[in-house]
Amino acid sequence: MGLIRLIKSKYSSKSPYLKEIIRAYITRNEGTDKKSYPNVINLLANDICNSKCTMCNIWEQKLDFEITPIELTELLKDPLFGEVTGVGITGGEPTMRDDLPELYKACCESLPKLGGMSIITNAIKDEHVIEQIEKVNEVLSGYGKDFSVMVSLDGYGDVHDKHRGREGNFESALKVINHIRHNTNIPLAIGCTITKSNVYEVDALLDWMIEEKLYGRFRVGEFITRLYNNELLDEIRNFNEDETYHLSCFFHRLRYDYETSPMFKRTYDSIISVLNGGSRTIGCPYHEDGVVLDSKGQLLYCAPKSKELGSTLKVSARSIYDQNLDERSRIKSENCDTCVHDYHAPPTIEEYRPIINRWKWNALLSLKISKYTVPFFKRGKIADSVSNEKSVLIVGWYGTETVGDKAILASIIEDYKAIDKKTNIIIASLNPFITVRTMKELDMKAKVIAFYSREFVTYASNVDEVVMGGGPLMEMDALNIPLNAFLLAKKNGKKTIVYGCGIGPIFNQKYEKVVKKILSLADVIKLRDSKSVSLANKLVPNKSVSLNGDPAYNYVINQSTHFKAEKKDKILACFLRDWSYEYARDLSQEEFEKQKKDFETNLANGIKKVCQKRGLKPKFYSMHTFHIGGDDRVFYRRFLSEHFQGIEYDFEKRPSTVDMVLEGMVSSEVNLCMRFHSVLFAQTLETEFYAIDYTGGGKIKALLDDHNNLDLMYSLQDVAKDQSFCFK
Repeated sequence: MGLIRLIKSKYSSKSPYLKEIIRAYITRNEGTDKKSYPNVINLLANDICNSKCTMCNIWEQKLDFEITPIELTELLKDPLFGEVTGVGITGGEPTMRDDLPELYKACCESLPKLGGMSIITNAIKDEHVIEQIEKVNEVLSGYGKDFSVMVSLDGYGDVHDKHRGREGNFESALKVINHIRHNTNIPLAIGCTITKSNVYEVDALLDWMIEEKLYGRFRVGEFITRLYNNELLDEIRNFNEDETYHLSCFFHRLRYDYETSPMFKRTYDSIISVLNGGSRTIGCPYHEDGVVLDSKGQLLYCAPKSKELGSTLKVSARSIYDQNLDERSRIKSENCDTCVHDYHAPPTIEEYRPIINRWKWNALLSLKISKYTVPFFKRGKIADSVSNEKSVLIVGWYGTETVGDKAILASIIEDYKAIDKKTNIIIASLNPFITVRTMKELDMKAKVIAFYSREFVTYASNVDEVVMGGGPLMEMDALNIPLNAFLLAKKNGKKTIVYGCGIGPIFNQKYEKVVKKILSLADVIKLRDSKSVSLANKLVPNKSVSLNGDPAYNYVINQSTHFKAEKKDKILACFLRDWSYEYARDLSQEEFEKQKKDFETNLANGIKKVCQKRGLKPKFYSMHTFHIGGDDRVFYRRFLSEHFQGIEYDFEKRPSTVDMVLEGMVSSEVNLCMRFHSVLFAQTLETEFYAIDYTGGGKIKALLDDHNNLDLMYSLQDVAKDQSFCFK
C-alpha cells in the first residue's frame, strides 16, 4: 500500500498513467482463457501506389483484382468481425480507388459495433485526395461514425520529396493538411517514416510541426512483407552507431517534449530499446485485437510478417482465423521481439514494473523528501565488487552531458587511473544510454548505472569515494543527485569530493541551502574558477576550498597533440547556444524576448560581416545534442532559417563528440564561442577566438578573467544594443 500511496502522490487520479496501471491490473486479473476475436481491422484498399518511396516497393506492382464494396459488405458480416470497433484503411495509396467512399459505407453497414474509421494518404494528388476525404467524411458523418486522417510527411520540403520519390509532394501534402485543419473538423495527424536517407532530417520536421502546431507520430521503417521491401537492406534498419544514437536521442525528445499520450510514449520507449539491441518492450494489437484484410480479400494476422491465411471470399473468415493460429504463434516467437514497427497496445503490468520502480526512486530521492528517506536506506552489497580494488562513484549531470561534460568526465577518470589503473569507475546517469555512448566516444571503460535506482543507493553506500564530477552547483532540482550521493557516502563513512565544479547561478534560498549542504558534506572541495571559490568560502567559511581549474582543461591538453592543422581552413567555426530566461531573471518576459531578438539579429549580422571581411565561411557546431539542457541544433535550425537564407554556410547535424569539436576548432581560422566549454576549449587550444558572455558576468567572464582574456569577450547585452555590431 505504501507504493500505491507514493504513486498517487505523484500522479493524481486523473493521470492517464495511473489509469493505464489500473487497466493493466484488471486485464491481468481477468486472465487469458477467454477466446477473443479482433476489434480492429487494417483494411488494405489496394496494392498499388503513385509514390516511389525509398523504403517500399509496392509502387512497382500493377493493378490487379480488388475486392468490391459489395463483396466487402458481405464478407464483413462474418462472425469474426462482430466485435470490430475500428477500421483503418491504408494501401498502397487508398485514394487511388474511385470507389473509396463505398468501402467506408460497406464497413458502416456490416460492422454493428463500429465506432470510427481512419485513412493514411500520401496526398500526392492533392485535389483528388481532398475530394475523396470530403466524400468519405460525408459517408461517415451520415452513419454517425468518427473519422481521422493521417498524412505522410518524412521531412521538410525537398527532404520529403526525395524520400517519397515525387517532386512537389511536400507542397501537395501541405495543401491537403491545410484544407483539413482549416476547412473541416476532421482530426489530423502527420505520419513520418524514418530510414537511412532521412535520419538526420526528422528533427527539422519536428521543429516545423511544433511551430505549425501540428500533431504527428514517428516510426522507424521496418521490413514489411506486404510492402515488398525485404530487399531494401541499405535503407531499412541500416543505421550506424552515430545514427542509432541520434535516433535514440530524437525519440527521447519526442517522448518527453512532444508526445502526450502514455501509450505512444511507451511505443517510443520500445523503439529506443530495439534500436539499441534490446527487445520490444510493448505489446501489439495483432497479438489478439487486430487483423489484416488485404485488397484481394486475403486474411492476415499481422501486417509486417504474416503469410496470407486464406481468401475470405471463398471461406468463412472466422474459420480461416481459427484454423491458422499456429502462424500467429510463429510470428510471436520469431518476429515480435525485434519488431520496431509502431503498433500500439495497452500495457501489461509487467511492462509497468520498471516504470513504477523508477517513480518510486524518483520520489524517494527527490529534494523534497530525501533527507527523511536516506537515513533509512539499507547499505546493501555490491554484487560484482572486488575487495582489493578501489572503487569510485562519479555523479553529476551525466545522462544529459554536453561535450564539455564529456571532457570533464574523461579527465577525472584519467586522474584516478593515473594513480591506480585498476580503479573501478562507476558513473550514475539520469539516462544511461547517453553515458554509455559517452564512454564509447572516449574509449574508456566504466560501469554506468541509473541514478533513480536501488543500485545507485548500493554503490553510493559502498564505494571508497564519491565524486561530484564537474559542472555547476546551481539552481536546479537535480542538486538531489550530488546531495543524496554525499548523504549516503557520509552515512557509511566514505570519502566525498567536489571535483572541478562551479558555483551558481543561485537565486533562490532553497537551492542555496542545498548547495551549502553539499559543500559541508564534502571532504575535499576543488573548484574551477576564483569566483566560485569566493562564493564557496561565503557558504562554508570553515571548509578548505581550492582553485584547481576546470577538469576539462587537462583532457583538452592531452588530446590536442592529436589535432594539429598545418593549414587553417577559411572557416569561422561557431559554437553558439540558445539564450534562455534563466539567465535574464531581472527582465520581464516581454523585455527578455525583445533583447533576445535584438541579440540574435545583431549577432547574425556580426557573423556575416567578419566572414565577408576575412573571406570566411561560417560553420555551425553544437556543444550539446540532447534535448535536456537544450539541443543546440534546435536553436541553429531556427537561427539559420531566420538570418542566413541565401548565405552559404555549413551546419553539422550529427551528434557532437569531443574529438569533432577539437578538430573543428584547430582547423578553423577563427572560433566564435558561446557555450562555456567552447570558450575553455578554444582558449586551451590557443586558437584565435571571440567569446559571447550570455551569463551576465558569470562563469564565462570568470574563466576569461582568470586567464587575462577579458578583451576577447563580448557581453550578450552589448551585442543586443549595438545594431552596427561587428567583431574586432
